[in-house]
Amino acid sequence: MLLTYKDIATFTAGSHISRIQQSDHGRAYFFYATEHFLADDWQYSENISTKEQIVKTDQTVLLTKAGDVVISLIHGKAVLVSPIYAGRILGNNYVKVDVDATQLNASWFVWHFNESCEGRRQRAQATQGSTVVQRIAVNELKNFVITLPSLAQQQAMGGLYLAAREKRYYQERIAQLNEQQILKQLSDMI
Repeated sequence: MLLTYKDIATFTAGSHISRIQQSDHGRAYFFYATEHFLADDWQYSENISTKEQIVKTDQTVLLTKAGDVVISLIHGKAVLVSPIYAGRILGNNYVKVDVDATQLNASWFVWHFNESCEGRRQRAQATQGSTVVQRIAVNELKNFVITLPSLAQQQAMGGLYLAAREKRYYQERIAQLNEQQILKQLSDMI
């Protein structure tokens, strides 16, 4: 079945951070930042900040929930938000995608957007900006064409994709730690 993303999902742009009105009596929130996005994308980073920016506001802001599909307009990739980063403000560099679970598996959507030939081709066509900073427009995203397999096939493919990403992450991390250990042993030999 051939559809567009807007036929099977709702797109909500993140909050404009500069427009959030601070309030001393408001609830305190952390932001969903690049390092959180990269961690949710199974990309190792030693830059997870211990000093995060907190904003207090009474304003309604878009918050992440575990399992949300989030697209980074800057990175041009989609991830599923992990439970550890739930409850954070989603800034305007991100778009939350609420998929129609009766037609679309969230994990499969992430695979389709990130890896499928169909998704890659459309991302390349929709990307705006210089070669240094490229950005996808939300209106372009909504019109991406998608060919849907059965829901059961989507679940199998999406689960396999996420498992492969996680496995690659741990393999790379083990290789990094082994190299560090060898380098330390070499240094200790002198």
